[in-house]
Amino acid sequence: MAWLTAFGVFLLLCGLLGLLLPNPPPAPWRRRMRRRVRRRTARLTARLHRTTVPAPDPFDTLRLQTRLTCLSSKIRRVESTPHVYARAHRLMALEAAYDDLLDEACRLAGCPDPPDQKRSEAKRWQEEQELAARGWTW
Repeated sequence: MAWLTAFGVFLLLCGLLGLLLPNPPPAPWRRRMRRRVRRRTARLTARLHRTTVPAPDPFDTLRLQTRLTCLSSKIRRVESTPHVYARAHRLMALEAAYDDLLDEACRLAGCPDPPDQKRSEAKRWQEEQELAARGWTW
């Protein structure tokens, strides 16, 4: 029985060596066999070498929440003050930065991407609700 196992290992090693060494174009059935072996070994290596996604750093989450807090307070301040120089421009810039931070927070929290929507109050509200449902506060 040991000789049968040794013979099987020998054939396996010969097959793997045949895949690595350059040689003349093989017969069509050999090409098919090589493709199958390559596909199966690729699947096997993909299973064995799975990469794990690291958990998000809690300090990144905290940093992002403080930036969201800061921007939301600035937006409230600009909206509540009637006589601010270039008010519309400031408000648009602050809202664009807030929207970008919301996108980053949604990626970090693992929220599903909504369908391609333009920047709007509805999308901002939806992202805020998704984050609040996941326990985010700012």
